[in-house]
Amino acid sequence: MTILSTFQQITFIHPFLNRLLIMLNIRIDNWLTEFKKRLVTYHDGFFDLPYLSNTPAVIIEEFKHIPFTKYLEKENEIHIDNIFADGLMCYRELEEGLWVIITEMEFKKNLSTSALYDNEPCDYYFLSHFIYSKRGNVNDATAHMLGWRLYKPGVEIKTCFNKGDKGVFATFAFNKSWLEHNILTTDFAENQNFLIFFETESAYMTWGNVLPGSELLIREIIDLIKHEKRAQHGILPVKILCLQTVLDFFTATTTDHPIKEQIKLRDSDRCMVAKAEKILTDNLTIAFPGINAIAQALNTSPTKLRTIFRKVHQTSIFQYYQKKQMSLALQMLKANHTSVKEVALTFKYRNSSKFSAAFKKHHNILPSEV
Repeated sequence: MTILSTFQQITFIHPFLNRLLIMLNIRIDNWLTEFKKRLVTYHDGFFDLPYLSNTPAVIIEEFKHIPFTKYLEKENEIHIDNIFADGLMCYRELEEGLWVIITEMEFKKNLSTSALYDNEPCDYYFLSHFIYSKRGNVNDATAHMLGWRLYKPGVEIKTCFNKGDKGVFATFAFNKSWLEHNILTTDFAENQNFLIFFETESAYMTWGNVLPGSELLIREIIDLIKHEKRAQHGILPVKILCLQTVLDFFTATTTDHPIKEQIKLRDSDRCMVAKAEKILTDNLTIAFPGINAIAQALNTSPTKLRTIFRKVHQTSIFQYYQKKQMSLALQMLKANHTSVKEVALTFKYRNSSKFSAAFKKHHNILPSEV
């Protein structure tokens, strides 16, 4: 009789022993998750910060215990200042099943964050709005990233940030009960486009800038939260604006703003794309470094780099690079009152007309009209 068959007989004869082994396995899984989330590792050029994210309350509890943070309970704020990042997290439970968490952060090191889950209950969706700049080394150039992402409960996700990245990240968290009573049973349920997400097995989806001016809405929410204690109506204005923002998002996700299904990638591939973005941003005012040179710097093949980059951004590497160039050109023309010729030369266009053509292709206006 083999050891395995003996063990099977024992567990069959003694159901209690079987239940005990199951409980032991659960405890070991919980212990491993607890150990993993406390372990900051370094690989692929990024420090990885794991945290539990079953619910908004759990996320807050996790960030309260990050080294070199200051937790202000009455203000519902967490101030972060360590070797990895400098920033502020503010949050509110607006009503049962609905939270808002807004983080303003500047990254001091290459940092990746990993959302983890244990065996505790988890039924929260996370709708995240992000707007941040990827800063380059030349002329303090910045390339802006703006969009929305909706996660299903229990999705473990890794996000990579380069040193110097800075931005505002707003998360509206709502559980299944809140979603069913406030979204899926209203007129919004007739919007077949965003319903696709709830009907498929996709873990999360991304959208572009479906709400023009959303960064101003988020800034207004931050200001309301910070001044809530002194405001006459307390949390009510915050709640109203957050509800309006969430409803506006679901209203805006029509066929005019198609859903982009996020491709599952290995952690190393996400880090590779983040590094490629950094190289491109560093060269916005120099010259396109070339796919072969970027691939060589990342120790990968040009074919693999092209494939992974297109999966993430739904565009080629050069198109991404030129889009960021034209975004920066628009900022320069607006903020610095620089002439078109000077901006064209900054981006290595010897002919202003070619620069104007590229600019109009991206912004639908000529640079002289800015």
